[in-house]
Amino acid sequence: MLKLSPTTHLTYFIKGIQEAFNWSRVIHLVTTSKTVQHTLLKSLALNGVVYLGILIILETFYNTPDHHLFGYSYTDLTGYPLYLICLVVNSKLYSKIAQHQAPEQQMTLNLVASVNTIILYGNFALFITFLRCIPFVGSILSFLVYSIVMSYYCFEYKWINQDWTIEQRMVYAEEHWAYCLGFGLPATTLIFFLSTLRAGGVFALIYPSYIMMASVASPEPLSTHVAHSADPFALPFRVPVFFAIRLMNQAIIQAIRTLGGSKGATYVVEKKKDNLGKLV
Repeated sequence: MLKLSPTTHLTYFIKGIQEAFNWSRVIHLVTTSKTVQHTLLKSLALNGVVYLGILIILETFYNTPDHHLFGYSYTDLTGYPLYLICLVVNSKLYSKIAQHQAPEQQMTLNLVASVNTIILYGNFALFITFLRCIPFVGSILSFLVYSIVMSYYCFEYKWINQDWTIEQRMVYAEEHWAYCLGFGLPATTLIFFLSTLRAGGVFALIYPSYIMMASVASPEPLSTHVAHSADPFALPFRVPVFFAIRLMNQAIIQAIRTLGGSKGATYVVEKKKDNLGKLV
C-alpha cells in the first residue's frame, strides 16, 4: 500500500487551511462581477435576513411547551419546511456563482445526477450522525469526517464542471484526505456545534465564498512524495473515508432498482467517465 510521510501530509493539510482562507479571490470576484454581487446579496437576504431572522424569532418566542402541535415545537414545524425551501432556492444561486467560475463550460445536472446527489447527501448526514453516537471518540471522528465532507461540498461544482462521476469525486477526496481535512476545517468549526437549523443557515451564508475559493484551489498531486510502505511513520496515501457511504449508496440504489425494475434503474445508474486526470 502506498504511503506518504507525515511531513508531506502535514504540508497538504496546512495548504488546505491556507486555501480555505483565500479571501483575496472572493474579494476580487465580488468587486469585479455584478452577477456575483447580485447573487451574494440575494443569498444574504434569503439566508441571513429571512431564514435566520425567522429562526431567531421562532426560537425566542415560540419554542416553549405552549407552542407545540402534535408534540413538535413551532420552531421544528416551521423551521424545517423553510429550510428545505431555502435549499431549493440556494441551489440556483450557487449554480450561478459556480457557473461564473467556469463560463467556458456548460454545467448540466441531469435527473440521474440529481437523484444520486440527494442519496449521497442523505447518507453523508446519516453517517456523521452514526459516528457521533460512538462512545468517547464519536465526536472527534464525526468532526474529522465532516471536515472532509465539507471539502467535498465546496469542490463539487468544480468537479461537476470537469464532468466527474460521484465515485471519481469521492476517490479524489480520499486520495487528498489531508488537504481536504484542512480545507474543510474552518467551515466545519463554524457550524459543527450548532443545531441543524442554525448550521444550515450559517452554511448557506458562507458556502458561496467557499465555492469561489475552491474554484482556484489546487491540491497537489500525491505521486511526487510517495514513501516506502515499510516506513513505520508513513501514513496511507488514500484513506477510505467514504467506504461506509458507498455501501449505504449501493444499498439504496439496489433497493430502487429492485422495486422500480428497469425503469427505476434509469433514475440511479450513473455512467462511468474516465477523465479523472483533469484536476490532478
